[in-house]
Amino acid sequence: MMKRLLYPLRPYLALLFCTLLFLQVPAQSGLLQVSGTVLTTSGSPLTGATVAVKGGSQSTLTDNEGRFNLTVPGANAVLVVSYVGYIAREIPVDGNPVHSVRLTENPNELSNVVVIGYGTRRKSDLTGSVTSVRADELKAVPATTLDQALQGRAAGVQVTQISGKPGAETSIRIRGTSSINAGNEPLYVIDGMLVNSDGGDISVGGTRGPRLSPLSSINPSDIESIEILKDASATAIYGSRGANGVVLITTRRGRAGKGTLTLETYYGVQQVTKKLDLLSAAEFAQLVNDAKLAANQTPVYVNPPNLGKGTDWQDQIFRNAPMANYQLSFSGGDDKTKYAISGSYFDQDGIIENSDFKRYSFRANLERKMSDRLTIGNTLSYSRINSTGVLTNAGTIVPGVVTSAVLFNPVQSVFDPTANGGYTFENDRGKILGNPYAEAKEFTSTTILSRFLGNVFLTYRLHRNLEFRTNFGVDAFGNEEASFGPNFLKRTEASNGEATLGTTNGLTWLNENTLTYNNTFGSKHAVNAVAGFTTQRFNNHKLFVYAFDFPDNRTGYHNIATGLKPQKPFNGESSWSMLSYLGRINYTFNDKYLFTVTGRVDGSSKFAEGAKYGFFPSGAFAWRLSREDFMQNLTAINDLKLRVSYGVLGNQAIPPYQSLALVGPYGEGSFNTGSGSEVYTGMEPLSYVNTGLRWESTRQFDIGFDLSLFRNRV
Repeated sequence: MMKRLLYPLRPYLALLFCTLLFLQVPAQSGLLQVSGTVLTTSGSPLTGATVAVKGGSQSTLTDNEGRFNLTVPGANAVLVVSYVGYIAREIPVDGNPVHSVRLTENPNELSNVVVIGYGTRRKSDLTGSVTSVRADELKAVPATTLDQALQGRAAGVQVTQISGKPGAETSIRIRGTSSINAGNEPLYVIDGMLVNSDGGDISVGGTRGPRLSPLSSINPSDIESIEILKDASATAIYGSRGANGVVLITTRRGRAGKGTLTLETYYGVQQVTKKLDLLSAAEFAQLVNDAKLAANQTPVYVNPPNLGKGTDWQDQIFRNAPMANYQLSFSGGDDKTKYAISGSYFDQDGIIENSDFKRYSFRANLERKMSDRLTIGNTLSYSRINSTGVLTNAGTIVPGVVTSAVLFNPVQSVFDPTANGGYTFENDRGKILGNPYAEAKEFTSTTILSRFLGNVFLTYRLHRNLEFRTNFGVDAFGNEEASFGPNFLKRTEASNGEATLGTTNGLTWLNENTLTYNNTFGSKHAVNAVAGFTTQRFNNHKLFVYAFDFPDNRTGYHNIATGLKPQKPFNGESSWSMLSYLGRINYTFNDKYLFTVTGRVDGSSKFAEGAKYGFFPSGAFAWRLSREDFMQNLTAINDLKLRVSYGVLGNQAIPPYQSLALVGPYGEGSFNTGSGSEVYTGMEPLSYVNTGLRWESTRQFDIGFDLSLFRNRV
């Protein structure tokens, strides 16, 4: 009976069963397995690209063929595909289990990529403390030199200009001072070339010429980015020179696309923001008279009110100083060749009379992809600087012109036609002071610096995960410094005029060879490793001559032989060399847990036998909390990372030959040789053998966090 009743309902029961089955499937298997490939626009696979679920914690990395597999929460999920240097894309799943994604190179938005020692990393993958400064930030305020442009741009970086002269040397301290006896300046690396940060190697010394910044030859407009490495994890790859921090400078590169011709120029005027409010001539004369009367002495000045304002010596030495920059650049390229060529002229007058800075520079950065495996390229630059300066912070008996301008008598006039040289030199202040205007105008101090900085490189992909790179760099400079003080200046009247002339020539060459390994294992493991060795040598030669007693001021230092009292010349040569081995391993698990181990062995010729080599290790760990499930509802937080690091760094910023026994000239003596008296120069020991001279090491422990909020706006 029941069978007969159900028989007519069979079609409807079958339809109901299928409907319930269809509704049940999503409830049982809401997860969807998605796979695919991530490629460039030209079809090349991208290894290590991140594929993540938007708004979720699921993510994976592409393998060596650009392939990925990922379980998503449903058919309506959205994939976010990103890779260093490429524009991220959002791909709706739409129930499709297979996707092919092509990413476009993004040369204009590389803010999430930073240059580190011997490689690049995403900011989110860093375990060390690195601050990035981009080109647009450097352009915000025009600066003569690159180090001046860094002022106020990075936390923990103190930039102090030692002198107000245009292009003058600056003092940079990254997280304070790390050494008492050795140098505290950071290491500068320009396009992979390690540049000496000691301005004393470039300066002749003794000539009173303007001591220039080591970075004065670099045109700030050529800079694409600057990375400042601060802690042990970031700087350990540079071993013995990382204790004071590292400044990585990357210049502009060509990009694939149509060639672009660009003219950049600016013009401005500088002036003293505030001068000291000093007494006028009338006020000063009255004060002097009152002091004399109080001491029962005769007043010096008759009717002080008639003297009026007198001479404002600050107005005499300070001026409105124009500054101008002109740069013409041409850049572009295609899939195989990229180029960036620029030439510039920079001209700045100092705010003090008779001071200026002129720089001519040329740069050519080229890169050529010879095959799918081989790429060659170069970064070459040449610059020439002409600089004139005045003695603003002279350490002699006669103060510099700024101090003299504050202290010099306002009653006195600037010029005296009856005096030697035509200037007034009487001060009436009880202190040895030179006429500030005459000291600035007539004391000549010049520097001419020519510098070539070049680096050629070759990269060869041995395997899809393994790349070899070698580069050879040269830093060559020649510097000429000269000064002349005529016989009528207060500073040089005792010597009846003096002239100095000096040259220094230096050459540094550097060869670096590295192997870089990148690979992903499964969907959660990523490894980046680098290993290599480097060799470097520096040689410097200096020559310095000076003379006193110039009866005629017209030839100046151009004919130093006219000085009637020539002094003993000085010349010297110094050199040092280094041999280094380096290695670093970065391991990432599940895009959340980051580990870095770094080590470098440096050998320096500066240290004693048996102590020439030092080992400088570092380890770091970082945890990306923002990738955890419990953080996904905090939409205001884009990235939150805790990091901790410990490392040992070195410092070898000392002059060479400090471990050796040195001798030097003692003086002259007359000795009777039997056939008459002859003059001989004696020698004396300057230092004794120091077998204990070894590496200075600095131990650093750092703990901190990185936080990015509101779509990376904060």
